[in-house]
Amino acid sequence: MRIAVGMSGGVDSSVAAALLKAQGHEVIGVTMLIWEGSKCCSGDALEHAAWVAEHLGIEHKVYNLINEFTDEVVNPFVDSYFSGRTPNPCPTCNVKMKFHHLWNAVQNEMEVDKMATGHYVRLNYNETAQRYQLYRGLDDNKDQTYMFYRLSQAQLAQLHFPMGSYSKPEVRRMAAEMGLDPVINKPDSQDLCFVGDSLNDFWRNHYQKSIQKGEIVDVDGNVLGEHEGIVHYTVGQRKGLGITSPEPLFVLRIDADKNQLIVGTRDQTYATGLVASGLNWSGIEAPREPIEAWVRIRYRAELAKARIEPFGSDSARIWFEAPQGSVSPGQITVFYDENDMLLGGGVIEHAMEPAFAQAG
Repeated sequence: MRIAVGMSGGVDSSVAAALLKAQGHEVIGVTMLIWEGSKCCSGDALEHAAWVAEHLGIEHKVYNLINEFTDEVVNPFVDSYFSGRTPNPCPTCNVKMKFHHLWNAVQNEMEVDKMATGHYVRLNYNETAQRYQLYRGLDDNKDQTYMFYRLSQAQLAQLHFPMGSYSKPEVRRMAAEMGLDPVINKPDSQDLCFVGDSLNDFWRNHYQKSIQKGEIVDVDGNVLGEHEGIVHYTVGQRKGLGITSPEPLFVLRIDADKNQLIVGTRDQTYATGLVASGLNWSGIEAPREPIEAWVRIRYRAELAKARIEPFGSDSARIWFEAPQGSVSPGQITVFYDENDMLLGGGVIEHAMEPAFAQAG
């Protein structure tokens, strides 16, 4: 089989390419150039990907997708923050960039059967359901199914994930055995690869003229202080508020229209549920009746038992078995069954019955 492997210059994608070659596949390393200074797709990352490809004796190609990345990922990310939301751009990058623009760029140049990456997810085809289904990686600390909820059945049919059954320590040991010295101990890539070392610096370096200071208020509207611009804050944040209080205060809501942060106590960060939109049901047909599932409300958050009540064409109300804190509009929520299968996910619109709404 001819497989294009998305190579970021990290240990996971490097070992994925090596494993596939050892299995007898014809492997081509492909790397996206998406943003100058990106942690995963520029500078040392490109050099390391090229080194690994040469070490493995495989072809390596780089595709300039900077314009596409700016349009598909960066601009929507910026717009969302300025509207008072906290987006996660990684699912968009996967569905739009890796498995659309990069896939198409590769296919326009050569014919490949599959595209593989080093992500920690497991992909199976269910003959009975006639669906491709994603399962959480066996390494709980590295599972990345959260980032793949938007993928379509057509996209899943094109993909291969060799790393889902391994743990990170196992991958580093394999890299050492394979002689992949430059990448063995590279730190894991982090979210928001394009912002550099600091999200706040990203805003100041690129959008400072658009950022306006505003009021920090409590749930009763009393002014407590001044914020540095709503893009610097997210729901649930405690540090960096610059105000004193007898007890710690947290961001409860961001009001972009009034350019205000509403803050309150930890207890007031909790909500009994949320509304999500833009749902994509990956592992099952879209349910018409309520279902029980395990829900994650942000990347790395603990799974929470919940009842999902679909409504409209692509929305749902999600009621938690136990109240959850820091439900952030713009973040992604995903759902699993009891066997760790990814059922689907969507974008959080707002919390339901938030504790702070009952104040006063």
